[in-house]
Amino acid sequence: MSLRLSRRARVTATLLACALVFSPAVPAAADPADPATPPAAPAAPDAPGDATDGRERPDGVSDEAAAAVDAPADTAPEASPLAFMDPGPAPAREPLSVTSQDLPGLPEGVSVEKVEWITDRWVMLHINSAAMPGQPVKVQVHLARDWYSAPEKTFPSVWQLGPLYSSEDESAWSYATDAVRFYADKNVNLVLPVGGGGSFFTDWQAPDGGKHFRWESFLTEELPAVLEQGWRTNDRRAVNGLSMGATGAMILAGRNAEMFDFAASFSGYLDTSSPLMPRAFGMITGQAGYDARRMWGNYYSPAWFTHDPKLLVGNFRRAGTTVYVAAGNGLAGAWDAEGSFPGSAADINSGAMEAASRVTSQTFVNFARAVGVDTVTKFRPNGTHIWPYWEYEMKQAWPYMADALGLEESDTAVQCEAEGAFAEAVERYRTNHNNYDLGDCISGVYEIRDRGGKVTGTAQDFRGGVVYLRDGADPDNGAVATWGRTGAKYRELGGPNSWLGYPLEPDSWARDGGAWARFEHGYIYWSRVQDGRGPVTVKQDIIDAWGPTNWEYGPWGYPVAPEEDITVAGRTGQVQRFEHGVAVRTPDGDVRMLHGAIAERYLGLDAPVRDGLGFPVGNHSATSTPGHFTDFEHGVIYWSQDHGTALIHHGPLFDAYREQGFEGGELGFILGDETVHPDGSRSVRFEGGTLVQDADGTVRRD
Repeated sequence: MSLRLSRRARVTATLLACALVFSPAVPAAADPADPATPPAAPAAPDAPGDATDGRERPDGVSDEAAAAVDAPADTAPEASPLAFMDPGPAPAREPLSVTSQDLPGLPEGVSVEKVEWITDRWVMLHINSAAMPGQPVKVQVHLARDWYSAPEKTFPSVWQLGPLYSSEDESAWSYATDAVRFYADKNVNLVLPVGGGGSFFTDWQAPDGGKHFRWESFLTEELPAVLEQGWRTNDRRAVNGLSMGATGAMILAGRNAEMFDFAASFSGYLDTSSPLMPRAFGMITGQAGYDARRMWGNYYSPAWFTHDPKLLVGNFRRAGTTVYVAAGNGLAGAWDAEGSFPGSAADINSGAMEAASRVTSQTFVNFARAVGVDTVTKFRPNGTHIWPYWEYEMKQAWPYMADALGLEESDTAVQCEAEGAFAEAVERYRTNHNNYDLGDCISGVYEIRDRGGKVTGTAQDFRGGVVYLRDGADPDNGAVATWGRTGAKYRELGGPNSWLGYPLEPDSWARDGGAWARFEHGYIYWSRVQDGRGPVTVKQDIIDAWGPTNWEYGPWGYPVAPEEDITVAGRTGQVQRFEHGVAVRTPDGDVRMLHGAIAERYLGLDAPVRDGLGFPVGNHSATSTPGHFTDFEHGVIYWSQDHGTALIHHGPLFDAYREQGFEGGELGFILGDETVHPDGSRSVRFEGGTLVQDADGTVRRD
């Protein structure tokens, strides 16, 4: 019989050995205010909860956290003993829009490649990093409650680091917990680095698995400048994490304590250098496919000590950083199924992992107290290494975090109610308009001021959108909501202070699942044919020219790109592309609609040729025989199914063609562009012959 243990058993045995070797002879007392156990209901955070047999989960945990416990492994290796921590794959999220961001003064080699707007409060930054070159590093930023209502304000940030098994598409915090909802009414920017699974968010000494992690350099030297310059984030920071992310948070904060006002560990491993611990870390990183010796060198080499949270605690005292440490003890708690032995959890691995966290966290606390760091310690009498406990600790840590960040009481949450016109609007949209539920309010009513400081209206933020009330509008039905893709675009442009003005009609359904919203001076359209370019704004004069053709249901289809300048013969107008044509605004302010091949031909002309043709002076029109034409200042572009496009300039040849009755006369349809010959003569071919203009201006039929 072989005495060799399986990989699963080796990991569990190592963790249990760590727990036994370092278990304190006399258990240290937890803080007096420490609740007996994580709650079974959120309404009573200090009330003890009951264990469950696993048949029905107790209250007090979000749907996301409950689902994460049962999620199928996505990044964990097959049969990994730590697969229970894997939150599963991130949900597919299509960005509302994608924008660029040019931030001057960033560290050398650092830039923002693009910004994906997931909602009007959730952006995914793609940051080109000098520390970790190659693929851009993704960082989620969830904007503070007053981001839009207080545009002059800067905000503290809360950084939350993820677990051993982390999606490369989205932070597990945002889909395996209710963190996004929890922070929605709080005046902090929530910062969630994406990926980093197995890295401990530290700088590795050598590449491994095709990656060279340099997370500490990225997070401390590069990310702060992006957040400050691009996202109104000030220098008050908190950092926390769960499991591997908790270890990373405490190492990051311990080595850079001057950067952080608050640091928290939720079930972290806060001892890297004591006997057995480096090998335990090796077991953990091995489950993610990495060799821990490439992280800090051979076991027990100096870097294992310089990255040991318990040996960095003095830095917290010198910097004045508030430290929060929480862990269970591996016994079955409110969100565990009980195992075969009384008090044990059905999943022995999650119990062993939490027991190891409890022991190393106790070691950290003992070291901290020895050097005068008074930690906020939350050692629970039960609980294992699963998502509901981490979500719970995030919420329990918030009051301490808010205090360390210097937030006023009004910034820590909001007590609000929809009243008057705002309540009427919420009910109207919920019952009458697309059955859209704006959800709970996350702000009180606030003033909208123009750029000169004059109050022009009021607004109130809800979890699902924003309601605006323009001064002078009918209070009974004048409050209008924005939400979804069009609402996000509206906020991105500046809301009521943009050229669009106040909203007049909210999202309404359009062709093939698209949507539009109407504003004082234009519309916002969104549809899938825009090919990922996000919602498109359309000014009212273009709407007035396009609308009579039956909007997006007509021959032009949807607008697919924002308008841009076009210069012809030294004069500037604008052009906006549609699915099957363009709208052109002339320098005189007239809007002309060009369709299909004629539109593409006009935009594709070489600049000198387009200069000679000028701006359009007519709309797309049908010819007397099957075909179409558009008049320009100095000529005409024709199109027919058989012959394609052809260009003729105003002048003797055009006059002769007109005298012949255009395409309805003897010459018939034009077959090709007017040609200028080396001798100065010109010619145009038609179905019924060719017109030639000699160098002296004489026109003859050839």
